[in-house]
Amino acid sequence: MLAGLLLALAVLGGCASRQGCVEPVGASGLTPKSVGALGQGEGAVVTWGGVIADTRNLPRETEIETIGYRLDRCGKPTTSGQPIGRFIASQTGFLEPSDYRPGRRITVTGRIGGVRDGQVGEASYPFPVLEDAVVRLWPDEAGDDRGGWTPRLTPYLGIGFGSGGFGGIGGGIGLGF
Repeated sequence: MLAGLLLALAVLGGCASRQGCVEPVGASGLTPKSVGALGQGEGAVVTWGGVIADTRNLPRETEIETIGYRLDRCGKPTTSGQPIGRFIASQTGFLEPSDYRPGRRITVTGRIGGVRDGQVGEASYPFPVLEDAVVRLWPDEAGDDRGGWTPRLTPYLGIGFGSGGFGGIGGGIGLGF
């Protein structure tokens, strides 16, 4: 019975920790770099993420040029590895450029609408375009690439008491940094 209770608590804890996550869709092998180089994948729906390089508001939509990175288990881009290519996310309507500024992390789900030739500096670059994009803008956070862990600068003290059932009780004191 105790094992069942612990399993239920672990499952519920796992569900709670995924709250606010983005569930990626599509083939994980379709990266911005591979689509741009091979021109394959048109029409496929994928979830890609990265760091905003530029935001352009056009008459009917906003285009977000993004430097792609792999996604963590919560669907958030991790910038600790090598980029996986650049892409353009096209979303209908106006997006505020000060919110969607260079350096912010986004996760995008959309349909690959083809590849557009563009420039990165003086170099030519093939940009896959995600059309009908649904964009998740991640909050600015310190300690991003450490899985949300931020080092504590001050010690803290924890005190706990509990019952082990069948007349057993216990307590503890912990000191952490």
